[in-house]
Amino acid sequence: MINISGYWLRPEDAEKLNISQMQKNIVNQMISMPAQYRYDAVRELLFELSFREHTVESAKALINSGAKFATFSKTYGNEAFWRVTPEGALELRYRASASNAIKNIFGSGSLYAFECATAIVIIFYMALVRTIGDQAFDRHYDRIILYDWHYEKLPIYTEKGNDFLPGDCLYFQNPDFDPSRPQWRGENAIFLGNDQYAAHGLGILSAGSIIEKLNRLRKPGAQTSAHLLSQTTRVDIPALYQMIR
Repeated sequence: MINISGYWLRPEDAEKLNISQMQKNIVNQMISMPAQYRYDAVRELLFELSFREHTVESAKALINSGAKFATFSKTYGNEAFWRVTPEGALELRYRASASNAIKNIFGSGSLYAFECATAIVIIFYMALVRTIGDQAFDRHYDRIILYDWHYEKLPIYTEKGNDFLPGDCLYFQNPDFDPSRPQWRGENAIFLGNDQYAAHGLGILSAGSIIEKLNRLRKPGAQTSAHLLSQTTRVDIPALYQMIR
């Protein structure tokens, strides 16, 4: 359900919006769900729809960029934009353009390697660049550190439930992971819609295929299958909208 300043949006209202087909599909899913999505104005909803579509596009682009999966200790990046810290973080260089640095990950992916939580934050940053433009992004994000779930002024939160939408981050847990490869204790993935997920290090796969791959990375004698958790990690769009307007 979608509520805009006390008004519950109807399917016929959504048809009147001047938005892409993907955004229409998303808004119709939101209307049909029992979860409530509240906005102060239509422009906040449109911002969310645009951000979600750009998140899906950015997730696909990162998978196809050539960027590799790596543990924190083996992280690397283009040193023209990023400094690799001893902890394995990518820290934006002084006076480097944040928007150009983020876009470089997608354009020169072979120069980068990082783990899957970092990949999700990178995807969200790229979606925001595409949504608000380079100048606005640089104005609000002059300092960026890419490391695990570390983020700058990006209101990310996680809540229980299965009301996920395209552009949300979901988590596949692997309880019986091989201790010699702890990086495969689970996988963060962006839901693309139609049972397709962008999972850094694995590719664009169905939920069943991701679970199958994680099951191959379990310890000997493992009994518990990997599985999709009933939780969603997403950007608080109304809060983000207020921050960047």
